[in-house]
Amino acid sequence: MTGITARENVLDPNRRIGVISSVFPSRTHVNLGDEAARSGTSLYGHALGTGQVGEFVLVDCESTVAIGRISTLRLIERDRLVVNPSLGDERRVDPIGEIDLLATLDKETGRVSQGIASRPRLGAHVYSPAPNLMSALVADAPSDKASAKARLHLGVVTSLQDATASVTPERLFGRHCAILGATGGGKSFTISKLIEESARHKCKVILIDATGEFYTLGGIARHLALGKPLNGESEVHLPHSALEEQDLYGLFQPSGKVQGPKLREAIYSLRIAHVLMTQTSAPVLALKMALTASGSLQANGLLLKAGLQRKPYDDALNALRHVIEAPDAPFNVRLLAGQIVCECIWPTDFKKAGYYGGGDGNEAYCAPLIARINAVVAGPDLRVIFEPKGPSLLSDIESFLAGDERVLRVSLASVPYGFNAREIVANAIGRRLLMLARAQRFKTAPVTVFLDEAHNFLNRKIGEDDASVRLDAFDQIAKEGRKHWLSICLATQRPRDLPEGVLSQMGAMIVHRLINDRDRDVVERACGEIDRAAVAFLPTLAPGQAAFVGVDFPFPLTVSVDMPSYPPDSRGPDFQAAWGRS
Repeated sequence: MTGITARENVLDPNRRIGVISSVFPSRTHVNLGDEAARSGTSLYGHALGTGQVGEFVLVDCESTVAIGRISTLRLIERDRLVVNPSLGDERRVDPIGEIDLLATLDKETGRVSQGIASRPRLGAHVYSPAPNLMSALVADAPSDKASAKARLHLGVVTSLQDATASVTPERLFGRHCAILGATGGGKSFTISKLIEESARHKCKVILIDATGEFYTLGGIARHLALGKPLNGESEVHLPHSALEEQDLYGLFQPSGKVQGPKLREAIYSLRIAHVLMTQTSAPVLALKMALTASGSLQANGLLLKAGLQRKPYDDALNALRHVIEAPDAPFNVRLLAGQIVCECIWPTDFKKAGYYGGGDGNEAYCAPLIARINAVVAGPDLRVIFEPKGPSLLSDIESFLAGDERVLRVSLASVPYGFNAREIVANAIGRRLLMLARAQRFKTAPVTVFLDEAHNFLNRKIGEDDASVRLDAFDQIAKEGRKHWLSICLATQRPRDLPEGVLSQMGAMIVHRLINDRDRDVVERACGEIDRAAVAFLPTLAPGQAAFVGVDFPFPLTVSVDMPSYPPDSRGPDFQAAWGRS
C-alpha cells in the first residue's frame, strides 16, 4: 500500500486505544482507555488519536480491518462522577465510545471496499490510524491508476491533521461532482481550490460565474463577461442564433392557438430571407430572384405573402429546409414583430389558386405577442443577445478548446434578471457544450464545467401554459455528459432546489456545513454512501471543512480544505467602514 511503512503498519500496537465491548450490525461499542479523557499525544512525530468524537478508528476483525468513526462518548454509571473539576484528581476513567462502521480494509491488498465484510469479536482491539494510512486511503481507489500523476491536493483529514487529502480527478469529476453548503461554509473557496489545483495540470475547465466573485483567479484563467465587464474581463455577447426555438418561445411567450403558429412561421420566413440575402451560390441566387420578382422578398429582409404567388416561397422552403430547421439557424430578430404581421393571412386564396389569401383578422390577436417581442428585443435585459458587443462567446469557447489555455471563466454578473435572461443565457451555454460533446469534441481532452449558484439554472421552467419551456441543458449534461467526456461540477447553497434525479447522478459530493434539515435529507437520499450518523456531523462543520462522499469514496471523509491561492471575493458589506464615517 502506498505511503505505509513497516514502522507504521496498519494495526500498530502503539496506536491501540481500546477494546470492543459490544457489537451491532452497523456499529460497535469500544471501551476506551483513560487517554480518551485526556489531551492527545504524539507518535513518530505525528499526532496520536485518543478516541475523541469524530475521529476515525480501525477495528481488528481478524481477516480484515473495519474502518469506523467515533460518533458518541459517554461514561459508564460508576465513573460519571469521576470527571470533575477538582484539582489533582488522578482517578482513572474508562469511557465508552460508539463506533459507526463505515468500510472494510483488506490487510493483504490494502484496498478499501464499501460495506462490512466481517464484524469484530468481543474483545477485539481498536486502533488509531496512522496519518500516512489515511492519506493513502484518500488518494487511492480501485479505479485509480497506480501511476496516476494528476492529483488534486485539497487539504488534510480533519481528525488527523497530518493526513493529507490528495485525490485523482477521476474520483471527483469522473462521475460528476456537487459542492453543497450553506452561506459562509466555504463552498466558493472550495471551487477556487479545485480550479487552481486542476490548473496545475493540462486540464480544460469552464467556470460559469453567476456572481462575478471569481475574478480573483487572475492569470490562471481567461476571463470573459457577458455584458459590461466589472473586473477587467473581455466583453463578449451570445448570438441570438444560439437560442433555439423553444428559448424564443420562453422569451416571447406566445399564447393560445394563434400566436404560437404565427411565431414559428415568422421565424422560418426570416431564416429563409437571411439565407437568400447572405449566400451567393447559384441555387440560392435563383431562389432569391424568383421571390424578388414575385414581390415577396423586400430589401429590408421581410417576406410579404398576402395576395402573392405561393410557388416561389414553397420552392425556397423545400430547398432550404435542412438549413432553416437547424437549431442555430440565424435570422434578423429585429424584423420578427413585422414578419408576424406579414404572417397574419389566409394560407390560400380560395378565389385564385396558387396564391396566398388576404388578411385573416388575427393581427389583433397577435398584438400582445408583437408588443412583448418589441419590449424584449429593444429592452436592456437581453442586450447581451440582441445588441451584441465584442466577439461571440461561442467563438471564444471554440478558441479556448482548441488552444493551450486551461481555465475559461464566463461572468454573468452583468446579465439582468428580467425576462429570465440569466437562466436562458446559461442554458444556451450548457446546450452548446453538450452539442460539442455529442459531436465527440472532448474525447481527446475531457472538459469539466463548474456551475456556481446551480439552483438558479437547474429544474427551471419559463413561460406559462402551452408556451412554457423547460431549461434542461445542465440536467442533460448530468445524465449523459459522462459518456461524452463532459463532466459537471454543481455548486449550490440550496440542495433542496435541485432535481433529485440530477443529484443522484453526482458520483462525488463535497458537503460543507448544512443547517437546513431539508437540505440534509436531500443529501442523504441522493447519496447512498452517507449514513445518518455522518449527516449529523454536517451542521457542526467549521468554515472550510467538508465531507467528501461518493461512489469512489468508500466512506464519508471530513477534510479541512486548504485556503486557495486565489480566494474568491465573497465579502459582504463592510458596515464598520461605511457606518463609522463621521
